Amino acid sequence: MPIKDLLESRFKDNFSDCLVERLSHSVDMGFVPELVWSGIKINIIPDYVVYPQNSEDVINLVKIALENNVPLVPYGRGTNRYGNAIPADGGIVIDFSKMNKIEIDEVNKVAIAEPGATWKLVDIAAQQKGLQLRTFPSSYDSTVGGGVAGDALGIGSYEYGFICDNVAFVEMVNPKGELVRLEGKDLAIVCGAEGSTGIITKVGIKLRPFSTTEALVISFDNLENVYNTIGEFYRQVVPAWHVQVRGPAISSYIHDNFNATLDPGKWNMVVLYPSSRASIVEPKLYRIAQSYGGKVFEGEWTGWWSFNHGVNAALRTKGLLIHQHGLIHYTKLKDLISEISKDLGDVGVLEMNKGFDLDIDLERREVLLANAFTLVSLSPADKKIIYELAKNTLMMEDFIKLGGSMLSVGIFVHKYAKNRLSAMGRTFQELGVNRYEVMRKYKEEMDPEELFNPGKVFEPKKRARTVLEIVKRQNEALRFRFGIGFAKAISPGGQIEGYKVAKRYLDVFVDYALTCIDCAMCVTVCPQYRLIPQWPYAPKGMFDFTRGVMSYYELNGSVDVPDSAIAEISGCHKCGLCDGVCPARIPISTLLIKLNSLVAKKIPEEPGVAIQIPDKYKDIITDDSEIGVWLGKYVSDNPSIVYTALDLLQRLGIKVRLFDTTRDSGFMDYISGNDNSLVEKIRKNSDLNVVELITLTPEDYKAFSEEYLEYSKLAGNTKVFDVVPLELKLLKSIEFEGNDEIALHVACFSSSYANEIIKRLRERGFKVKRVEGCSGAILERNLGKRADRMVRALGESYPSLVTLCPLAAAKFRSVGVNAKTLVEFIAEKLGVAIYTQILTFTVPSDDVKVIRDKITSLLTSSLNQRAKLIADTTTFISTSPEEYKKIIEPIIVEVVEEVSRSLIDSVKGILASRYGMEDPSKKTVISGAYVKEINGILMSMSLEGIVKELVDLVKSESIEPFDEKILASVLLETLRENMAKIRNALPALSF
Repeated sequence: MPIKDLLESRFKDNFSDCLVERLSHSVDMGFVPELVWSGIKINIIPDYVVYPQNSEDVINLVKIALENNVPLVPYGRGTNRYGNAIPADGGIVIDFSKMNKIEIDEVNKVAIAEPGATWKLVDIAAQQKGLQLRTFPSSYDSTVGGGVAGDALGIGSYEYGFICDNVAFVEMVNPKGELVRLEGKDLAIVCGAEGSTGIITKVGIKLRPFSTTEALVISFDNLENVYNTIGEFYRQVVPAWHVQVRGPAISSYIHDNFNATLDPGKWNMVVLYPSSRASIVEPKLYRIAQSYGGKVFEGEWTGWWSFNHGVNAALRTKGLLIHQHGLIHYTKLKDLISEISKDLGDVGVLEMNKGFDLDIDLERREVLLANAFTLVSLSPADKKIIYELAKNTLMMEDFIKLGGSMLSVGIFVHKYAKNRLSAMGRTFQELGVNRYEVMRKYKEEMDPEELFNPGKVFEPKKRARTVLEIVKRQNEALRFRFGIGFAKAISPGGQIEGYKVAKRYLDVFVDYALTCIDCAMCVTVCPQYRLIPQWPYAPKGMFDFTRGVMSYYELNGSVDVPDSAIAEISGCHKCGLCDGVCPARIPISTLLIKLNSLVAKKIPEEPGVAIQIPDKYKDIITDDSEIGVWLGKYVSDNPSIVYTALDLLQRLGIKVRLFDTTRDSGFMDYISGNDNSLVEKIRKNSDLNVVELITLTPEDYKAFSEEYLEYSKLAGNTKVFDVVPLELKLLKSIEFEGNDEIALHVACFSSSYANEIIKRLRERGFKVKRVEGCSGAILERNLGKRADRMVRALGESYPSLVTLCPLAAAKFRSVGVNAKTLVEFIAEKLGVAIYTQILTFTVPSDDVKVIRDKITSLLTSSLNQRAKLIADTTTFISTSPEEYKKIIEPIIVEVVEEVSRSLIDSVKGILASRYGMEDPSKKTVISGAYVKEINGILMSMSLEGIVKELVDLVKSESIEPFDEKILASVLLETLRENMAKIRNALPALSF
């Protein structure tokens, strides 16, 4: 059985080979993608992604990989800078997002955590038991598995050392597929191995008793006094917990951007210590400060780790931040600064292409983690970026020649692994263990095929050997260190092609993706990620996908991004929590709305279906009323809400003017930016002569409360009316009470009035829990898997849901979730009968396959018939992709129109033969279902295989050589753009 089938059979929904999953796992916090963009063809795109849920899953996965000789790469949050968490030779990425359980052993003061648990959540769990972490990486939102595999250091390392100093045990699946437990000296096999010797499944982390933390800052005018003070800390053994030094430029940036309590323009030493030690620590601090001219003032404890991300974010605002961090003995600090200054300029100066600055952590064994930063003016997507990345290499060599090492090895510095694992990380050296040798021998004996995270830590011999090209580039950089500027000046620059292609698919989202620092803080707060812990559903994953698109293009010469992939990454709730924590201050939720609109524009407009209104409501329906009720086309999916709403309004005795279900508020045009179409719809709705308009869906509420304010004048419509959601109208008008527990689903576009609804329900005695999560009922119709996964995940979390969206209610019910609208909930409380009639139809799976195969065969046949004609145009490819597109587009348009006609005729034949005898209303539902299904197929199908076959055929027909990469790219882009013509023809399927 092929490995794909094995993985799919064993892991089901926890397995994926889709483009979105694969590309979102091809990026970390470092510059590996940029190396790929610079021409080093490292295969950083995984072939498959698996989300294990327990150790048994990992064991099974390892056995499948061994049997099929496929490499494995463990993935936590992707916050490492050295490529540890991304492939170097394709294979399977193991994402531990669903293995995040935490237990606290209070007696032994140990947290027992699965590898996907973050340090932040472990710390919170420990604090609830009166304990807390001893130390954790400065990436507080990174995972336990990643921290142990990388043997990181960070907050608390002054007192407690490296992460491996604080590990009680590790359980891992070794390269033979066996679950083993490592303790004591045996931890040398796994701590710092970066997943190359085994896959971590559980970690015991040593804890300390909880204590409040105090912070003092000592600022200095010059480096000499800082250096002397660092030495004094080690000589006097100041019993602090964490000590960090920030350089003058960094201090200014963080002070200005994050209001940090630092002295701008000075060297700032931040000292954190338990409150219980204040009487010991503070006198020493004041004496040391006085001895070396330091100024002491109170600092902040809360949020200091986020400022480590803040350094990256704040400094990136003016260009690309080149960052190198290494380990060095504190006595070598001045020598290190002197060496780096020779290449980069003065320390404490961070100007574009000039100077550098330092951020330093003190470790307990007189070792410093020195983070060196320099700013360059080039974009990371510039063809010349390789010359700027050479500065990373220069800084690395400066650390090494002074006896130091990099913090991590990854795919970059195999030849210095021994230095990192033994000389600078002396945890096991103190136990009489040569960690490097223990790890190397274990790797050679247990993993001779190099399947476990190949290309990392140890120089690859059998696979992932492309990473060795990085060393060659490093050597070139060192050989021509004085000629880097000259080489950069004479080399052609400009944006790489992958950037341009990604930009055509994803627009401005690409530019913001390049400013994301991959800190993963957005992941921790994302409510959708908590429901569906899979990487494309986290904001960081969305940005990583975008950079992955660029890498895929540079590796393969073409990339096809289906509209369903864009819908998948952008179809979230847009709650804005990620906006609030992003240190780079990226307007994530706004960008996702814009990105989603790119897809929404392409969805064929479905005409509204008229719903018959029974005569029993005639007494409340009148065209003379100043109160209007907007039904609109969107309630057609859940017509029962119409009758329930009218029953309640009848009980209130309110006479209303009804605007029926064939009406369109223009909501989709509004969020898609289709201004002309929106203005036209506003004109069509010029008969809204009411004082108050009651809406039944959040979508229509948003449309009337926002779009009409912005666009009415353009449409020549100056009528003003109040817009009121039906739920609020009822809560203000009807008296009822209860003590029910309500899981209230706040739909995407109901956020603006949800708080008032919750307040009024609570005032009546109801216990309301707010539930976030997009059902995808509007924005993701038949696109991607996110919507179905979201509603199922919500259904698993809550036995029953009350939602503010009638469309969401229908979506929930369609997958078996017990859901009702708040309007229906209120009706039940008042004893009003609820109608549950929902007209649905599911296209048979056999028909779906037939239609998908038909589309593929029609496109392939029609394109291949024109291969000779296209071959005759290849001489024009050398002009430019843009110019060649003008030549090829008429051919593609002809193909698409031909396919469209044949497809419509074929599907009409299916409908007529199967459902020709159905009544008209049923036929409308059936044809609508087929339209949606075909639209989903068109927007999700990959065109890459079809185009590749055509390019090969054109090559055989052409008498002149041509750039196959450009031809494939132009064909893909032009074909994808014109697929809309098929979608626009789908309404003709009515029968």
